[in-house]
Amino acid sequence: MLTDLVQQADEVISEAAASSTITLRFGNTEWTPPTLLGAIQAAVPTVDVETETLAPAAAVDAVHRGALTVAMVPASATDMPDSLLQPGLETKVIVREPIWLAVPRGHPLVGRPFVDGTHLSTLHWVHYSRDHWFHEIEKKLLARLNHTDLGAVHYADGHHEAMSWVRDADAAALTTATGATGDVRLVPIRETQSIAQLLVWRRDTVARDTLRRLVDTVRRYYCEYARSIPRYLSWIIEHPADFPELERFLPLRAQAG
Repeated sequence: MLTDLVQQADEVISEAAASSTITLRFGNTEWTPPTLLGAIQAAVPTVDVETETLAPAAAVDAVHRGALTVAMVPASATDMPDSLLQPGLETKVIVREPIWLAVPRGHPLVGRPFVDGTHLSTLHWVHYSRDHWFHEIEKKLLARLNHTDLGAVHYADGHHEAMSWVRDADAAALTTATGATGDVRLVPIRETQSIAQLLVWRRDTVARDTLRRLVDTVRRYYCEYARSIPRYLSWIIEHPADFPELERFLPLRAQAG
């Protein structure tokens, strides 16, 4: 009984703290579509919503300091960064995104069901700069595919810069699906790894109902955004076991399947 009372007291304190918040500040990594802001605002119409794009470590620090209410940050699905283990922080997986190969439109690999390590050595590569969050993830995946010596024509400081080199320099790059742009094409990689997109918040600042709305809104938005990425929504529907968090938000035919 005492345990239940303590939990209820914590919930009351959290709800009271959250109800006094007049602005919800939402952090995101790489880039933030204006439509994401609109979706979040519609989900929590009683508060003002502001969005900010910043590096994952900076976003987590901002949440910890109270400068952001919540943030969505990427992390290796098998290696949680120490910054996310700080006392008082809570996390929830929004989706696990596979890492795919980005190539120019019309490239011979476009349309293949997948590629593996044997296809990578013939490509002109764009890698990620050493201070970018994706650098270590890229490095580990290439090592897993037995490619630690691929040269690079350029080291990019973000997915969108990398995609511009893929488009304009006939290069290839690794990326998550939401890191790609509409002017490149994605090819699945056999035995790839995934990036967990995590919602991060401080335990005493977000009411349970607000958190539930945010999680549902971002997952629903992700499914809608996936429609704009060739092959991606169909891939999600065909591989539901890889996307359990999205089950409720997929088309009914996918849920029935």
